[in-house]
Amino acid sequence: MILTTLLATKFFAPLPPAHAVSRPLLIKRLHDGVTRKLTLVCASAGFGKSTLISEWANDCPYPSAWLSLDEDDRDLSLFLEYLVASLQTISQTVGDGISAMLRASPPATAEIVLTSLLNQLSIIPGKLVLILDDYHLSASIPVNEALTFLIAHMPAQLHLVIASREEPEILLGRLRLEDQITEIRQEDLRFALDEAAEFFNQGLNLGLSSPQVRALEARTEGWIAGLKLAAISLHRHKNPETFIASFTGSHRFVQDYLIEEVLNQQSPAVQSFLLRTSVLDRLCGPLCDAVLQSHSGQQILNQLDDANLFIVPLDAERQWYRYHHLFSELLRQRLGQNEPVEPLHLRASQWYEVNGLEVEAFHQATSAKDIPRSIRLIEGNGMPLYFRGETAPIIQWLSLQPHAVLNTYPYLWVAFSWSLLFGGHPRQIEEKLLCAEAAMRLAPQDMSAMEINGQIAVLWAWLAVYRNEADSIYTHASRALELLNQDSRPARTAAQCALGVAQMFRGKRVEASEAFLQVIDAVRSSGNLMFSAVASTALAGIHATNFKLHLAAATYRDVIQMIADPTHSLGYEAHLGLAKIYYDWNELDQAESHALVCSELVARVKSESEVGADVLLVRLMLARDKHTESETLLARTNVTAKTGQLAGRMQEAAELHVLHLLRRGEIKEAAYFSNQFQLPIGLARTLLAQYKGFEALRVVESHRSGMEAQGLAQEALKARVVQAMVHQAVGDVDVAVQVLSEVVTQAEPQGSIRLFLDEGVPMKTLLTKLQYKTGMSTYVSQLLAAFGTQMADEKRVTVATLSHLPPEVFSQRELEILRLIQDGNSNQKISERLFLSLSTVKWHNQNIFAKLDVQRRTEAVARALELKLL
Repeated sequence: MILTTLLATKFFAPLPPAHAVSRPLLIKRLHDGVTRKLTLVCASAGFGKSTLISEWANDCPYPSAWLSLDEDDRDLSLFLEYLVASLQTISQTVGDGISAMLRASPPATAEIVLTSLLNQLSIIPGKLVLILDDYHLSASIPVNEALTFLIAHMPAQLHLVIASREEPEILLGRLRLEDQITEIRQEDLRFALDEAAEFFNQGLNLGLSSPQVRALEARTEGWIAGLKLAAISLHRHKNPETFIASFTGSHRFVQDYLIEEVLNQQSPAVQSFLLRTSVLDRLCGPLCDAVLQSHSGQQILNQLDDANLFIVPLDAERQWYRYHHLFSELLRQRLGQNEPVEPLHLRASQWYEVNGLEVEAFHQATSAKDIPRSIRLIEGNGMPLYFRGETAPIIQWLSLQPHAVLNTYPYLWVAFSWSLLFGGHPRQIEEKLLCAEAAMRLAPQDMSAMEINGQIAVLWAWLAVYRNEADSIYTHASRALELLNQDSRPARTAAQCALGVAQMFRGKRVEASEAFLQVIDAVRSSGNLMFSAVASTALAGIHATNFKLHLAAATYRDVIQMIADPTHSLGYEAHLGLAKIYYDWNELDQAESHALVCSELVARVKSESEVGADVLLVRLMLARDKHTESETLLARTNVTAKTGQLAGRMQEAAELHVLHLLRRGEIKEAAYFSNQFQLPIGLARTLLAQYKGFEALRVVESHRSGMEAQGLAQEALKARVVQAMVHQAVGDVDVAVQVLSEVVTQAEPQGSIRLFLDEGVPMKTLLTKLQYKTGMSTYVSQLLAAFGTQMADEKRVTVATLSHLPPEVFSQRELEILRLIQDGNSNQKISERLFLSLSTVKWHNQNIFAKLDVQRRTEAVARALELKLL
């Protein structure tokens, strides 16, 4: 997938200034503060916060990660992405899969991302230091909340250092109360008299007298930037006494001085360079040359660096720089008063585009107020930025535009809608689409209008996908394909994929498969991996429904490989589908591995897959006899009646609830669940528990016929398994064997194992009757061998548990039959005494034997006596 490259220079601490003054007392405070959670260095601009921290970090005995923040980092996803990347500079084990979470559509919540990050940090040995410089630039409500969560839950080995002009809103009071914060404030950072003297006389060799140093220190109140401003001018003044007498510490005066005494003291060429390059957040020689249409950019940057003229190198090679923030703000203010800035932004945009930095090019184009160019950059040479996950800058820009501008360029409504869709805000799309349609009614109806109307139709189709409206999806997607130009491959791919979803919602899997195959074929030329992954995942689901497990598994694996990052949210359905297949193959470790990956991904996308992952984990626990844990996890699924896509996942959970209720003897509750969720299989099992075997048979046979009529091979096969179990329970063993024989024949090519194992002892008993049947012996032996392994595991657990088996596990009828068995009555005698059919007595015997984990009547009596049931 195409991802935005992070700016590596943000991870470098600023290099120490040429005439830095050592501050041992403050360095010691920073060293001592490592034992606490947080060190906060807070002061106004120019008090040496970054210089102090970088000096300390350079000598710090612990690995330290540096992150220079700016206003773009107010976007929570970008802030988190840079945060993770900065930590990766000191530990390669940190951040696995987290960037993919943030680039997903929708992106992960901050809590999920930080939880994953903190878990990774918690297993790293030794102390780590994370430094956030210029935090005030990135401060926003979401970023503040994320930082609060990080501080509250960070492991003991992590220490956080924040440098900020403003006090961050992160519940500092609690940290003070718990003695978990070291604070270095503005009064601490002010240069004392001896430090000012060292700066002027030892560092710069100005030869000022003590009264002169004292005067400057008093007038600047120890403001380091002010002292530096004074030093710059002192180099040019023949009479330091006169200059010092006229120098004041007024903040406004210092600003005026910065312009008059620093900027105006430079040559016209350097002044022009400073003013006109201030439109750039970061500077390099070639970029400056492009903006200024000159050839001396790198030379002037080197001169500014040598003169320490409020320029900060961002890398060791001194290729990239930035201006001091205060200096940059003043330069921009001055520039705006003298000339229009739009041409400068436009040339910066052109340079970024040529150098492949399309997002930066788009940002500069918007600053240039060049809407046509901004639109072209969004369109991205056939693959729009929003199809690559670059949604935040588009949403931010378009949110600031008046409706009149968007109505003039209706495509912007479309780009707005796509960005909201991929940014995880589908509920906001409808309003934008209505505005787009209104704007298009006033636009010339030419070929470009058809294209925009086609994209609007695609977006309506995907909004209908979120609403589970199959007919609406089909209508809009079909219209989109009629309107869209053949060269509009990404949008056409999206429409074809939506069409496949509509057919799938309608139960037309053949037509859905054809649509998804078209999407997969189209993506080879368009490169739209997002919809290729969606289509391939849906196609794999259809294969699984058709009980083509090997083909489905191969397709799911292709999806995971296609996405490249196995932790990307686009792969959650593929992981879940593959986990289910591995479970059916009885490869439980593989199944668990994929289910856990899926479980970690799905919470943030609020998908029914979260229920699906939990349901599968419950099945895995049951397969390993972890009944208590399975019930705890199943309770989390919060089973409620749902419609649409969520209904299928909730039905899976409800089926498991029915099994748990039956296992506990709560038959009425099981019947309620079965009826509420319309679960034929669950209802059949419940009817058996109510001694209504023939009614159970009618239910399961009707369900099987329905599934076969709809072509749902996998569900039909599951129904036939239960049908065989019911026949066995009511005494129709020969019919049960015949039905099971047909199931085995169908299941063998797909290697299904758990289909049989999950039915327990009754299935094992029935399979033994097929053990020597021609053509089945190998597969049946494999199934029985799997039963043998599982039964051995079960017995170890069951025996330990049976010593405390409560009598209420058995129904009154079962206890009554147990007593009659103890008295030596045959099944026929029991039948006559209790006025039950012989098959019903046998069915009760089978339940009693299973609960006692025995095979014979004598063993049942002995075990019942041991448990004090008799």
